[in-house]
Amino acid sequence: MSILRFTPLAAVISVALAAPVWANDDAAPGVDNTTELPRVKVTALSSAIKIDVPGTVSVIDRQQMDRRLVLNIRDLVNYEPGVSAIGTAGRWGLDSFSIRGLDGNRVSIQTDGVTAANSFGFSTTGMRAGRNYVDLDTIKSVEIVRGPASALDSSDALGGTVRYVTKDPADYLRDSRNYVSLKEQYGSADRGLTTSLTVAGGDRANGIMIVATHRQSHELANQGDIRSTDYTRTRPDPLDARTDSVLAKYVHTATSGREDRFTADIFNNRVNTKVYSALNPKAPQVQLLDDHAEDTSKRMRVSFEQRYSKIDSALADRLDWNVYWQKTETESDTRTLASVPLRGKVYDRLYLSSLSERLFGGKLTLRKDAAIGAAEHRFAYGVEVSRTTPTGQLGGTGTDIATGITSSKTPYMPENYPLSFFPKNNTDRYAVFVQDEIGLLDDRLKIVPGMRFDRYSFKPDSGDRYFAGSFVQGGLNQVTHNRFSPKLGIDYAATDSVNVYANYAQGFRPPLYSELAVAWGTPRLYGIVPNPQLKPETSKGLELGVRGRGDFGYYSASVYYNRYRDFIFGGYALRPEQWPQWARDQNLLIVMQSVNFPKATVKGIEASAGLELGALTESLHGWRLQGSLSTERGDKTVYGSGVSTPLNSVDPGTAVLGIAYDTERWGAELIGKGVRRKNRLDAPELFRAPGYATLDMYAHWKPLSMLELSAGISNITDRRYWDWGGLHGGVLANVGSMNGSGIDDAQMRSAQIDRLSMPGRSFNFSARFTF
Repeated sequence: MSILRFTPLAAVISVALAAPVWANDDAAPGVDNTTELPRVKVTALSSAIKIDVPGTVSVIDRQQMDRRLVLNIRDLVNYEPGVSAIGTAGRWGLDSFSIRGLDGNRVSIQTDGVTAANSFGFSTTGMRAGRNYVDLDTIKSVEIVRGPASALDSSDALGGTVRYVTKDPADYLRDSRNYVSLKEQYGSADRGLTTSLTVAGGDRANGIMIVATHRQSHELANQGDIRSTDYTRTRPDPLDARTDSVLAKYVHTATSGREDRFTADIFNNRVNTKVYSALNPKAPQVQLLDDHAEDTSKRMRVSFEQRYSKIDSALADRLDWNVYWQKTETESDTRTLASVPLRGKVYDRLYLSSLSERLFGGKLTLRKDAAIGAAEHRFAYGVEVSRTTPTGQLGGTGTDIATGITSSKTPYMPENYPLSFFPKNNTDRYAVFVQDEIGLLDDRLKIVPGMRFDRYSFKPDSGDRYFAGSFVQGGLNQVTHNRFSPKLGIDYAATDSVNVYANYAQGFRPPLYSELAVAWGTPRLYGIVPNPQLKPETSKGLELGVRGRGDFGYYSASVYYNRYRDFIFGGYALRPEQWPQWARDQNLLIVMQSVNFPKATVKGIEASAGLELGALTESLHGWRLQGSLSTERGDKTVYGSGVSTPLNSVDPGTAVLGIAYDTERWGAELIGKGVRRKNRLDAPELFRAPGYATLDMYAHWKPLSMLELSAGISNITDRRYWDWGGLHGGVLANVGSMNGSGIDDAQMRSAQIDRLSMPGRSFNFSARFTF
């Protein structure tokens, strides 16, 4: 693996270090901090790295999110090494995360232990569902785990896990006083205004909390300058977005220490888009003259959990269990005015697509500490069960403008509607896990073996009308897979401040309903063929690292190598002789199918460090310097050819450097970020995003105990650049892909690349009032 040269970063580092940041060393006296959330110590630039675990686990806390004015998942991980957000600009927005080169459904996203719905998408039909259903104002902390490192978590997180932990009443209640806060935030990049109200009451024995957020915003600004009303447009499509969320939580703490926690979490997002970029009045087959869309995304979660911290039993000292129900819905209404030159007709078409996913499940975890000989053992074991039930269809009607006749059949619509892309089904998952943290040499050496057994069962409803469709082939029945996934971690404290570690983990991701069963065809365009013979993906990963922390700061460095077998590629183009008869009858241009690539690999280096300058000399008290570096390389072996090509989903090399100053009442930080050019792609026609460097600045001030102000300037130099996660789009782009996750709208179709550039200079402001 070659070490990357970050040429664009050199200038940024020079500017960052030489920038005149004036500060007053005299801290303001008498600041009331009773309303602040308890938090992990986080320094100016990167998240806190957990020191005592064999693997790379980082934490982003509430204070860091507030001071960075974080509004979305891209803001959240902007400076996190090896992690990025994916999703296209415009109507569909951000989807999910990429961790060490894998994205989409290969990354587990959990909110209080409840897994997010799966990504699903067809760009030609307007049917898409992402995984970005969390209001970050309801979040207390975010934990990011690289790879399927723990036996306590699902093994299908081949890339890693993002764990959201929502706020609790106890985070706000002090001395039995009620708490009320109101936060207002404005961002110029999308002209978005956010209002968040937090109310907490009761005491530590019986606490209740409600967090309600309302946000209105518009299209994200970019560096395009063409405002045409067709596909040549490089400015974003005009849109209006509205997001509402409510988190309600009741927590009872018994005198025995038992905690009962009931949570209701509601999220609703509505986006109206004038899709100028889809209009092409000169297309030879179907000419879109107008396109307007309204997309709604909803999620509702209800959960109950109990935590027993003191159990006098030979089997367990502590016990946690929960049960949850979640429903995620996506609805899209797309109205187009379509001219068909071959027929001499113009149709007013309304597409009505819906996709929902219900999840019901629970988890039981028991923990037991025991001294056996010279070793201290911390056992954790338990079971986890869940059932996922997805449903989805595409309906709609078309009206002949000349005759006024309306129908849901061809030629008024491209196909005879309604259609089901996949059958009604249940997916059941069962898991049994055990893990032991063995402490030796006065706990300086920790050995953490673990094992997880996962059973997966996909159960389609054989009576569903999907099976009567013209696109469906035989052979789709119940699919069941089982696998043991071993884990082994070793952490050794070489000194009081230096730890070295090694971690080996295996992963297991069975194919989803969207990969096994999707069937679709559009005459003279493209088709999708189901593949009930898909094998599960498996992975083996090794990570070696060293890290330390002391009065001078911290550092962390790691190397990793991950190998994947039977890598599921969602857009493999079948040879014409492999096409089913219906595809030949429709005179399609391309027919795609999910297939297993024999192998894929991702290897890389991550490093981060922070220096408390005040530890060097008292005159620099309050100053901090931090930086991070990540570089990775991914390759895949192509199905049927044995040829090795780059894995496009891997992020380009990134380096970050920042300097910050903090007192009790105010502080500021300056951050430079450099990204290398994206050179390694598997097709010469794909856009190679150029390298870039950006400079951001943040400041916060607490003039009164009840008032906190924050401000930020992003991309100070107004640099024109593209974020790789905003180009490859993940699963939310099309079904076929150059990277195994989804066709890239920006590169495989007629989209203008400038339309997907990132915002230029932008400003953010927030004010929080506490009563």
